[in-house]
Amino acid sequence: MNEPVTMEWLMEDAIDNRAGLSLARMSVDVDVTSPLHHHPNCTETIHVLAGEIKQRIGEKWIKMSSGVPKNAKHQTRNIGNAPAVMIVAYSAGKREYIPD
Repeated sequence: MNEPVTMEWLMEDAIDNRAGLSLARMSVDVDVTSPLHHHPNCTETIHVLAGEIKQRIGEKWIKMSSGVPKNAKHQTRNIGNAPAVMIVAYSAGKREYIPD
């Protein structure tokens, strides 16, 4: 069974303990919204490669065009007709993930 949200880690401290950042390829299936969460130790930058997403930052949903501030509660929602694919970068080699 496929997961509706996947992260393929391209770089992080678990891959190279000198990484100093985390980089992943993220996929979100159609009509899927990721759980609300935040990263208290880093900022997050999202680059959409395919599909259409909206990002919840706080209580506001915006079409994604920039990153997520450090410690901001947020979610990603696929609003398109195909799986969304993004490159996601974090400013820490080991990002903290806190569900809200």
